[in-house]
Formats: sequence, structure tokens, C-alpha cells
Amino acid sequence: MKKQLAIFCAVFVLVGCVTDRTVQVTELTSIADYCRVAQQVVTRTTQPVSVQIHASFDGFVKSKAIIPAEPGAIPAIQQFHWFDSSGTMVGVSCKLKSADHLNLVYGADTAGPDGPCQDMNRRIYRQLVDATTDLHYPAVVFDESESVSKGAVTGMTGPDWLKPYEAMYVDDDGRLHVRAKGFQVNFTDPRFARAPARFRGVHYCHFIAPNHLLAVMTGDAPPALIIGREVDTSGFKAPTH
Repeated sequence: MKKQLAIFCAVFVLVGCVTDRTVQVTELTSIADYCRVAQQVVTRTTQPVSVQIHASFDGFVKSKAIIPAEPGAIPAIQQFHWFDSSGTMVGVSCKLKSADHLNLVYGADTAGPDGPCQDMNRRIYRQLVDATTDLHYPAVVFDESESVSKGAVTGMTGPDWLKPYEAMYVDDDGRLHVRAKGFQVNFTDPRFARAPARFRGVHYCHFIAPNHLLAVMTGDAPPALIIGREVDTSGFKAPTH
């Protein structure tokens, strides 16, 4: 089991190509490219992007997934890592571009349709299962609901997405549940037409870090996991729609 964990100590994830809007595995890459791969998988695209990895939570909060106005510019997406009290990476958050914005800027067949954030968790899980034996949790459920709810209030905000949520748990039948948390605002959604461009055309996702998912699957880490952090919203004004 320890040998299996050592295989993934560099935290490998998948890189792929898109065929009929399905990403096919071609090679492995490092955690530094996690959100680039998530952009491919979640929005079904091969559009190149640049990735900024934030060491500061505040810097990540203020960042936006954007397409610069300069001719020929590529999308800039954002990445942040979550760590537990021992310093082990347990989660990855990505601010991605939505498929509709990619299609609007780079052409109608560039991306889409947007899939759920869970598509990335599922892909990482399949890769780990193919290379791992002696699973402590052979049955894994990928919960379908990953929306941010504000009850009767219409619309969602980045601070809602960043709030802590239960990313992993074990049910009464002993099945491991993996949860993503997504937040999407299409660029062409008429409800947000009056909002600044930097707030539109985004698809934000929280994921389980591959090394932590492997450790839980093999019984080397507890299954309970909370990802997220409260954000001070004093002075925050949500986009109008």
C-alpha cells in the first residue's frame, strides 16, 4: 500500500485530447497543470490556457478567469490548493472559463457543452483505480448535486462558492461519497448582461486533490473532508442581473 502511495507522491493527473467532445487520456502531468486539464475535461476543449497558481487565498479570491482583450491572447485561469493541518494537500480549486465564452471568442466549435465539475473527479478516480489494488473503499459514489444554493435568492456569487462544504463522507452502507462544488455564469446569460465582463463566462470548481483521494481509497487517510473558507463580504457587491 505504501508503495502504491509512493507512485503518486508527485500527484499525477491526466492530460488528454478531445474527440467527439470526450477527453481521451494520452499522458500524465503534474499538479501544476491540474486546472489546465480540468479546463479540458469540464468544458470539453483543447483551447490553450495559461494557469496562475495562487499561494495566497486572498489573491485567489480576488482573481478572475478572463480572456484578455489583446488579439491572439489565450484565456487566463486560476488555481488554488487546500491543505490540512499537517500540510497535506487535500483539495484543488479552479476558476475556469465557460464553454460559451470560449466559443464566442475562438469559434463555435472550440468547446462544450459544459459538463459538471465531477467529470474531473471521476477521471482522476478511474486513473487511480487502474493503478491501485487493495482498495479500502471499493464502492465510490460521485454525488450529482454540486450547485450552490441561496434558498429563495436568485443568483449566486463567488463568496457562496468559497464557503466550506463537505467534500467527502461515508454513508451508512460504507460507500465513499465524493462531492464537487460548482459555480457557473455563462457569458451569454441574459440575466447577467449588465454585469462586468470579468464576472461572466466562468465555471468555478472545487475538486479532491488526487493524492488525498488515493490515500482515502487505500485507507491511509480519513474520509471526512471539508473544503472552503468563509470570505469577508463587507463591501462586496454582486453582479446585477
